[in-house]
Amino acid sequence: MLITRNPKSVSPPGGLYSHSVEVPSHARWLYLAGQIGIKPDGTLPENIEEQDEQCWLNILSILEDASFGVRDIVKINVLSTDPNALPIHAKHRAKYLNDGHVPASTWANISSLANPQILIELEVIAAKVD
Repeated sequence: MLITRNPKSVSPPGGLYSHSVEVPSHARWLYLAGQIGIKPDGTLPENIEEQDEQCWLNILSILEDASFGVRDIVKINVLSTDPNALPIHAKHRAKYLNDGHVPASTWANISSLANPQILIELEVIAAKVD
């Protein structure tokens, strides 16, 4: 079982994340490559709302393929080219992490991703105790 930690000696998290997540020594680890909003048919939506949604759908598919679920997510790194995208991402995060699981997280605003049409990328690390 993953244990989230938010020590009283540190300011509380400012959103849907935890300061740390403890993983038992006998867990399986899954490292996902950064997921962009590209759809299975190869198309990339033009707006960040749809790209962020598709990032989550891609993550769910990859987790499921390895017999993992959202409760197994330990860390999420978000790279966004739009500093105003946090509310959009927070909406999707709440939708997909709706069971109260709050992994560790980092948000970075950057000038560009690998392709200028890519507006957001999510990188996930997961661990599961079988």
